[in-house]
Amino acid sequence: SRNILNPDSFLFDEPTFLLQKEVTEIGSYFSIIKAIAAGNQRVGAIATRLEVSQTGLSRHLKTLVSLDVIEREVPVTEKNPENSKKSLYRVKDNFLQFWFQFVQPGLSYLESGHEKVVLERLKKSFVDRHVAYVYEEICRGRLWELSAEGVVPVFLEKVGRWWDAHDCEIDVVGLSESDNAIVFGECKFKTRPIGVDVLTELEEKSRNVTWGSPNRVEFFVLFSMSGFSDALKALADERADVFLFE
Repeated sequence: SRNILNPDSFLFDEPTFLLQKEVTEIGSYFSIIKAIAAGNQRVGAIATRLEVSQTGLSRHLKTLVSLDVIEREVPVTEKNPENSKKSLYRVKDNFLQFWFQFVQPGLSYLESGHEKVVLERLKKSFVDRHVAYVYEEICRGRLWELSAEGVVPVFLEKVGRWWDAHDCEIDVVGLSESDNAIVFGECKFKTRPIGVDVLTELEEKSRNVTWGSPNRVEFFVLFSMSGFSDALKALADERADVFLFE
């Protein structure tokens, strides 16, 4: 991070340099990316944050998608992704996400030699706001591998995230139309083992997901950086539909 926070480093200005090559209204685009990186992922939330109309925003969003700076994402269960009203936008590149989340808001401090202020802010929220976000991506990739290896006994055709209009979200969802099977996953980047309550909450959230036929087969996969409680391990040993991965 010290290279990125150093005004003399080429990484310090890299996002500005990249965008200046592609767009003219760099200020507007910077504001949009910064809003998304801060967690405003719905069009309405971005528009509210920037105090602009949703209509005016759509052209800029399309440009940023075409430049591969951001990506439009819809719940993995959507039948017609292109026409979905449930889309979210996220910064596609992890370096850009980091830069707009931590470096750009602290530019004035960094340019005036007050690197410590930005570093302290970074230390406080880096794991929760950035590492956990990247960890979810890794877990989605891992689910593909677990399916390919036959560890999770489902032939997956799609893996992504799921959410609804009521802020219910599931980190990882894998679909198999051919098997009428669905995999629900939760990713926890915590300092202590996770317990049965995490599985219970995931099971409750899964009931909100409308997909497949009524007799669909369901699996639950938990990813944890710090392991699992003995009670959760014992429960997973008893159930063929629950998988735990560190």
